[in-house]
Amino acid sequence: MTAQSPDINVALILCRGLPMPQLCRPSLIAAGVAFAAVTLCDASFFPAAIAQDTATAQPETPNQADSTTLVVGDRLRISVFERVEQDDDKWAARKRVGRPDQSFYPRQDLTGEFVVQPDGTLPVPLLGNVPAEGQTGAMVAEAIATAFQAMVARPARVTQALVERPAVSIVGPVRQPGMFKYTDGMSILHVLALAGGLRRTDDNWTRVEYAKEQAKLPAAKERFQRLHIEAQLLRAERDGLGDAESLQGLANFSPALIAEVGAGRRHIRQAYLERKAALEAGMEAAKEALVLSRERLEASDAAVEQREERVRALKLLADRNAIGRPVFLEASVQLSDARERKLAAAGLVTEAKLRVASAQIDQSRFDLETKMEIDRLLAQRLQESADAAAALNSSEAVVTLLAPEIEPDSAALASLDFEIVRRSGTYWRTISATTATIVKPGDLIRIDVNRGRLTAANQ
Repeated sequence: MTAQSPDINVALILCRGLPMPQLCRPSLIAAGVAFAAVTLCDASFFPAAIAQDTATAQPETPNQADSTTLVVGDRLRISVFERVEQDDDKWAARKRVGRPDQSFYPRQDLTGEFVVQPDGTLPVPLLGNVPAEGQTGAMVAEAIATAFQAMVARPARVTQALVERPAVSIVGPVRQPGMFKYTDGMSILHVLALAGGLRRTDDNWTRVEYAKEQAKLPAAKERFQRLHIEAQLLRAERDGLGDAESLQGLANFSPALIAEVGAGRRHIRQAYLERKAALEAGMEAAKEALVLSRERLEASDAAVEQREERVRALKLLADRNAIGRPVFLEASVQLSDARERKLAAAGLVTEAKLRVASAQIDQSRFDLETKMEIDRLLAQRLQESADAAAALNSSEAVVTLLAPEIEPDSAALASLDFEIVRRSGTYWRTISATTATIVKPGDLIRIDVNRGRLTAANQ
């Protein structure tokens, strides 16, 4: 029996199902042969088969229109079709008479969904890890085709599709922090909407607590600044520094408050200076009195010496009866008076010395008491400043915690700082952002309340 031609086979297929008398009609067979010849010559009748069979022998190049850059965590669907020549496929050679001499067979062992790993590669069975991070899907498909041909010495057609991208995450004062599906072109505001927006509360007690703490903030801040400024001025007085030097680190404090506290300390310091000046004046007066007393004592000493010399001379004359006894007695009385005046002058010198010593003691006591008072006030102000800072931080923490739940969206968003934590190779970097910033796959959005802007807005 001779083998039937492909044209006859096609004709028989077209006639299948017809009644036997009709099958035997030569005109139908001839029509079928003609139809088969026309359709086989028309490539549009078998578009998929003709497109496959007319492929070149070079490795297939996937669609280059895909320009999406892959990142760690991207999931790709990879399909590998091995191309087999007619000489290697005897069964296909018998069935494909008159058609191109090549076939494509799916490689199920290399087909599947694969995820870009943290090292930036795509693990493909048999072919190993293919570099993927920073590449497009088309480039990865081409690399897989090249690796396949290098390993099995046969070309392949590789198709790829980006199935899923890494989710974006959001943390902070939102209703539902967590991970959300990434969509091309989404911004931080879109992710915030997916998270349910900012936290809100319907608890009246929470609102009352927020209002109370918000009202405390200005007074708490002023009290802390006042105590801190006074502590700085007291430290400057203790160390002998100037006010300007001690207040250099208070640029963020209220200038009016600095001037007010500084004026108060200057008044107290002026009172100290006046008291110290009075003590110094008393010391100078005591020293001058001591000098005068010593001069008087020296004069008394000289008078006593003169009187003693005169008495000795008169005594010799009286012993010789050259003078009368009353003259000698009068000189003796004058000597006694001079000695009494000397004793009185010596007493004045002693009293002047005591007054000088007392003035020195008073001055030293005042200096010591002033230093102790400054140290005591400094320790007290430092403790009060620490307590005021703790109270201020507590109020700010409560307001910061409750503000996103109480304030309107516009005010709450204005008091928030947005940051994106993004993977860059093997490292993570932080990027400042706004609600309009476009996110990338795998980004982590971190939201923090800016206390400075919130406090300024509350004031």
